[in-house]
Amino acid sequence: MTREVDVAIVGAGISGLSAAFALRTQRPDLSLRVFEASPRAGGCIRTERDGGYVIEAGPDSFLRTKPEAAALCRELGLGEELVSVRPEARSAYLVHHGALERLPAGMVLGAPTRLGPLFQTPLLSLPGKLRALGDLFAPANASGEDESIESFLTRRFGAEVAATIGAPLLGGIYAGDIGELSLHATFPQLALLEHRHRSVTYGLLLSASRRQEAGSKVSAFSALGGLFKPRTENAPSPFLSLKSGLETLVERLEQRLGLDMLEKNAPVAAVERDGDRFVVRAQRGPLFARSVLLTLPAPSAARLLPEGRLADELAAIRYGSTATVVFAFQKSAVGRALDASGFLVPPGEGRILAATWVSSKWEGRAPDDAILVRAYVGGRHGARELALPDRELVELARSELDRLSGPFGAPLFSRLYRHDGTRPQPTVGHRERLERVSDELGRLPGLKLAGAGYDGVGIPDCIRQARSAAEAIAARLSRRS
Repeated sequence: MTREVDVAIVGAGISGLSAAFALRTQRPDLSLRVFEASPRAGGCIRTERDGGYVIEAGPDSFLRTKPEAAALCRELGLGEELVSVRPEARSAYLVHHGALERLPAGMVLGAPTRLGPLFQTPLLSLPGKLRALGDLFAPANASGEDESIESFLTRRFGAEVAATIGAPLLGGIYAGDIGELSLHATFPQLALLEHRHRSVTYGLLLSASRRQEAGSKVSAFSALGGLFKPRTENAPSPFLSLKSGLETLVERLEQRLGLDMLEKNAPVAAVERDGDRFVVRAQRGPLFARSVLLTLPAPSAARLLPEGRLADELAAIRYGSTATVVFAFQKSAVGRALDASGFLVPPGEGRILAATWVSSKWEGRAPDDAILVRAYVGGRHGARELALPDRELVELARSELDRLSGPFGAPLFSRLYRHDGTRPQPTVGHRERLERVSDELGRLPGLKLAGAGYDGVGIPDCIRQARSAAEAIAARLSRRS
C-alpha cells in the first residue's frame, strides 16, 4: 500500500517538532508525518527527573532576548512554568592561573561597558585593560567581510581580551575555536554595532542609555557617561528555563501533535525527487510527500540527498562533539560558596570547558541538602578527553571540579551524556555557504532545511527557522491546491 502525505519532516528535535506544530496550527487540513531515527523525540533536549533532582543532559536554558522559545512555551500553555536564573547567580567566574576570578560586571560579549570593574579585575594586565578601551577610538572595518571572532575581538579590544575572556566566553557557547568561528554567523550583533556606531562599546552604552531614558534622545556625552556609573540596575537574566526542565517543552509538543503524526525508531535512508513530489525512503517503506523538511545535522541531511552541490555544501558544515558530566554532592561537603552560575575555563587552564553550579543557578533542581553540578568536556581541542572510557571521563571531570572550584567530597551519583557530532561549528564563510545552499534549494521547490547548523544554534533560533520553513511550505502548498 502506497503511503502519501502533504509534508514529511525528517528529525524530531526541537526544530522538527516546532515545524510540525506550526503546520498543524496553520494548516490542520494538511497531512503530516515526522520521522525520528531514535527511540525518543527532542534531540539534544533531554531531562531526567529522579529523587528530587532535575537533570539536564543537554541545554538547560534559552535566551529571553530571542522571543521565539518563550512565545512557543506560552502558546503551549507553559507560561507559568517559565523560570529565570536566581538573582544571586547572575554572574560567573573564569579560571585564571588556576584560581577562580569573577568576570567583571559590565563585560558584554567581551566589550567593557563599566570602567570600575574593568580596572579592578585581575584577569587583565594594565596594558590589556587600556587596550580594551581602544575600541572607543579604533576605526570600523570598512570592508564588511566576514572574519573570525578572534580577529574581531583582537582588532577591537586587543589580543589579551580575545584570549583571556573572548575564547572561553564566546567560544565556549559553541565549544569551538574563536580563531575559526565566523563572527557574522555567531555574533552578528557585534558586527552590526561596529557598522552603526564604529565603536562596539559606545553602541552598547547608547542602547543602554536609550532603554533607561525610555526612547528619549540621548547625547553621545550622556551615553559615554555610562562608563563611570556604578551598576545599580537589577536587570533580569537573559536566560529562561522551565521548572521541570526543558524536556517539558518537548513533551507538550508531542502531546499536541499526537501519536499518529510521529514515527520513532524510524530512520530514513534517502530523500529523492520524483516528478513534482518526493520519495522518503523510510525503514517502514517508502512514503510520497509534496514537501519535505530536513531538520537533521547538515552532514546527516547531506547523506540523504542525491550527490551534487547541495549535498556537498551541507557535508562541509562542521560539527563538534562534547560530553556533559553531572554530579550530585552533599551540600555539607562543599568547600566553597557557590555564589554564581558557575565558571568558564580558558584554553590551557584545564581539561574541562566549563562547569555549571546547577542548584545555585536554578530553583528546585536538587533536594535542599544536596547540590547539582554539571561539567562540560570536549570541544574543538578536547578529542583526547572524549576518547577516554566512560569511567575515566567521569573521574577526570570530578577531579577537575575539585581542582578548580572544590573540594566537593564524594559524589552521591554521577551521570554521563555524550553528544557526538551535534555541536555546529560555523566557520568563517558560513553565511556565504548558506547563500549557496539557498540557491540550490531554489532548484528543488518543496525541499526545506532548518536546525542548529544553519542560522543560529540556540533553541529560539531553531524554532524561528522551523516556523519560517513551515510558513513557506504552507504557502507553497496553498498555491498548488
